[in-house]
Amino acid sequence: MDDVIQPPSSAPLGVVQHVHVRVGRCDIAIPIEQVWQALPLPPQGLTALPRRSGGLLGVADVAGSAVPVVALERWVPLETRDDGAAALQRLLVLQQAGGLVGIRVDAVLGVKAVAAADIRRVHHAPDDNELFESVVPATASAPTLCILEVARLMRLGQAWCEQAQVEPAKAAATGAPAVPAPHQVGTTQRHAVFGIGVEQWAVPVSAVERVVPVPATELALGPKERTWAIGQWQGRKLPLVDISEGRQASDRQSAPWMVMLGQGPLLLGLTVSECQQFVDLPQAAVASIPGDPLLAGVALLPDGARLQVLDVAKLFGLTPEASISRRAPAPLHAPGGAVQPDATEPLPYLVFDADQRYASPVDGIVGVVELPAQAREDLRSGRPAFLAWRGQTVRLVSLPAIARSEGLADPQLAVLVQAPGGTTAPLGIAIHSLTDWLPAHSARRSGMRMGAMGEFGLINAKGAVDHANLVVVDLAQMAYLLG
Repeated sequence: MDDVIQPPSSAPLGVVQHVHVRVGRCDIAIPIEQVWQALPLPPQGLTALPRRSGGLLGVADVAGSAVPVVALERWVPLETRDDGAAALQRLLVLQQAGGLVGIRVDAVLGVKAVAAADIRRVHHAPDDNELFESVVPATASAPTLCILEVARLMRLGQAWCEQAQVEPAKAAATGAPAVPAPHQVGTTQRHAVFGIGVEQWAVPVSAVERVVPVPATELALGPKERTWAIGQWQGRKLPLVDISEGRQASDRQSAPWMVMLGQGPLLLGLTVSECQQFVDLPQAAVASIPGDPLLAGVALLPDGARLQVLDVAKLFGLTPEASISRRAPAPLHAPGGAVQPDATEPLPYLVFDADQRYASPVDGIVGVVELPAQAREDLRSGRPAFLAWRGQTVRLVSLPAIARSEGLADPQLAVLVQAPGGTTAPLGIAIHSLTDWLPAHSARRSGMRMGAMGEFGLINAKGAVDHANLVVVDLAQMAYLLG
């Protein structure tokens, strides 16, 4: 595809978004404002441009303009791959000081936010021939990234296309909307395109924190659910979300990547099958769908493919589980290191709906699964109910009610719990829905007496919606009593 890329409207102070690509076995980061387009290599190949020397591969037709394409591996030694990556190579068009130049890459792996404080310079002697002088050190979830010096690449190659000469003649001839030049940013927004199941989704780059492999899941919520699991990334719990219509992106085999989306202090992990490219969508190119629960609209790409444009705010509105990603405040300590009497709870809590809203410590909870239709019917009718889980037949029970509402909510999920010690079989406790996960030190616990029913524990999660004075039900202890 041949769509323009525009930089995000804003970024945190001291943080620059970089496009992460791979050439051979080298992972490369390029400041996103220097990346104009990402598109497949032309099927007809590049136009040869004979030169005496240098790293020029040829010339590609991009939006009606001839853009020179440079092979990085001809300038610097980059170890090649032997895993078939060449068949998936892409063209990245870079921009610098009014010029465009292309490079051939083996893969475009997404967008990564890089703090200026994290960049380390490794070549300290001034050298205008050095294409990589700084790196972003590796982390537990990302390799070392070499930062490409785009201005030096263009000076070394002595080949680029002047942006002022890029005209939308091709679009005008076909009657298609003109592709705006890079400086025309008023009505366009850059998007990252991801394959999610069998669909193509465009996600505003401004909402993308980074793209990382899917982390290990801690709670499975059911493959048919939009929020299909709870995971953890760098100490923060977050929901893993699959927005594909057929829920094909609910496991790491079909969707090995997680796009971390941010909204204010909250995060969620959007699981995707592949990171495809970047496009810039003019406002007029997106047909709005106001009534859709997830879509901002739909855009048709030049090749006729349908691109679904995600409304990130709508997705967060449909994902209350995103509140689990809040950073927990530090526990309060009195002088001398003693914990104050009103200190926050050191354990995380699961918040759920049954006949009312409850909270349970997560200790002893081994999973959350969707109830099969037969099990739901058996529970509603009072018959013994069971479900199959990891090769076991698990008995299901309804949660004993503390204060029944007018009508008991239909059971939809089962919280699988195991009594302390793990010597007994797991038990499934039916609930209506999972609503939140309160991280450790995010809630305070108190108690109250409810007449003849005795003492009950209560927790209060400050800053969370509808989480004041939730009744505490320890589901693991309940499994011991009911088992």
